[in-house]
Amino acid sequence: MKIHYLGTAAAERVPGIFCNCRICRYAREHGGKDLRTQTQTLIDDGELLIDFPGDSYFHLREHQLNFNEIEHLLITHWHSDHLYAEDLAFRMSSYANDLDKKLTVYGNATVHRFFDRAFELEKMIEPERIEFQELAPFEKYQIGEYQVHTLPAVHGQKNGDCFIYVIERDGKRLFYTHDTGFPTDEVLDYLEENQLKLDAISLDCTGQNMTYVGGIHMNLGENLRLIQSLSERGLCDEKTTYVLSHFSHNGGLTHQEMKELADEHQMLTAYDGMLIEI
Repeated sequence: MKIHYLGTAAAERVPGIFCNCRICRYAREHGGKDLRTQTQTLIDDGELLIDFPGDSYFHLREHQLNFNEIEHLLITHWHSDHLYAEDLAFRMSSYANDLDKKLTVYGNATVHRFFDRAFELEKMIEPERIEFQELAPFEKYQIGEYQVHTLPAVHGQKNGDCFIYVIERDGKRLFYTHDTGFPTDEVLDYLEENQLKLDAISLDCTGQNMTYVGGIHMNLGENLRLIQSLSERGLCDEKTTYVLSHFSHNGGLTHQEMKELADEHQMLTAYDGMLIEI
């Protein structure tokens, strides 16, 4: 399974769209891996796309992608840095020509409402071009070549409006935890009961080395605590790949500073454009 990190920032991006903190000044001056766009991830060269933020068009150009070829789009939650549905409406025939594939968008009931709102504004739907499949929590779905487990995140309204996912294919499993605070016991129990041994965990590290990030994101300390909890349940080990991503400038660390901390724990620090394979 290939995991291509198209964007690795929290909502404001780095540098923040309206910010002049040390991290944002550094990113403007130095560029490179310190420039971060809103989080979006591509699996296996386009067979599955995770999230569709406002920065999706930039990702298309920056990474020479063809979104017309993607048939499966999995949405974590309704915040605009993960779902900018107004751009999805541009797949309809009033805007796009010569398409030979249909895009299916997957997400929970709250995401479904935000998706529908964009098409209601257009006063048009074209299910032969784009349609929505609603997902329930604590279920397993077949999405293309992938088996996807839907798990409630500790995020948003904390009532099932945000999901994290385990994504399986050909014996490989990715635990994708953007955006969430520390997962609930119910989620951890589900992973253990279903024996979902993890090959990779993509960890929300919005808070970097901060002591507290509001309960709806994680920091490095909580990432390590989550890994410990998963390890005690037999769900990860020394062969598991750990990736830190979804960074905020408010976390207070440059890419190199974050990398130095992560390296101490044999964890990867994601950057825009990073590609790994598990």
